[in-house]
Amino acid sequence: MKKTILAIVAVALVIVGAAVYFVFSNLDAIIEAAIEQYGSEAAKTSVKVDQVRIQLSDGAAAVSGLTVANPEGFSLPHAFSLGEIAVAIDLENTSQELIAIDAINIAAPQVFYEINASRQGSLNVLKDNLGGDGAGTDSAADQSEAPAGDQAAPIELAIARFELKEAGLHAKVVPLDNKSYDLKLPALVLTDLSGTPEQISRQVLDTLIDHARQEIKKQGLDQELDELKAKAQQRIDEERAKLEQQADERIDDEKQKVQDKLKNLLDR
Repeated sequence: MKKTILAIVAVALVIVGAAVYFVFSNLDAIIEAAIEQYGSEAAKTSVKVDQVRIQLSDGAAAVSGLTVANPEGFSLPHAFSLGEIAVAIDLENTSQELIAIDAINIAAPQVFYEINASRQGSLNVLKDNLGGDGAGTDSAADQSEAPAGDQAAPIELAIARFELKEAGLHAKVVPLDNKSYDLKLPALVLTDLSGTPEQISRQVLDTLIDHARQEIKKQGLDQELDELKAKAQQRIDEERAKLEQQADERIDDEKQKVQDKLKNLLDR
């Protein structure tokens, strides 16, 4: 009997050990799949990742090639294309309910902001898709229908510093004859962010949308004014050339008349 129990325990330990080994050896792929699945569900659009690298012993993570597709109703393929995301995890203060992060740094991302024919902003729609309270539009209903014992507390994040720098902003304004702008965003730095992933995403998007609008207004309008000035100057130059040509033609006509009169006088 004892041998049987020991054998069962040994088999159980082997199974547990194999499961733990599988999880840790495939942790990168598991997290990559989770980002794509839950990110797509939360944003209601496609989220893709090229690669995830986790170094738990160092409390470091890196996500490469993360793209977020634009919601339906927009022509630009992406809302974001984030080349490299570096994450520093605070292991000491991380628990099952809270993930503490010292810093998230996103270098040289590409942001695509489109205003469609209905005057909707793509990033605004994406933000709304994350839910009014940042927890998703269906989460409250799902939790109310589930048994009390089955409700899982949402994962909370505490991010000490979030930095997005050297971002390219590609804007398209459909109501202005599909006017396009290629601009640069100033560095975006946020500190002491806390809440669910959806709530924090909304906070970041709020600030990012404000920055994008300011840059479009500032640099985009300057560009429009420069173009208008150039067109006005071109018209002035064209009108001046026409007037000069007309003046030359009149002078030539007058010269010819004078010559004709002189000829008539001399021929008499």
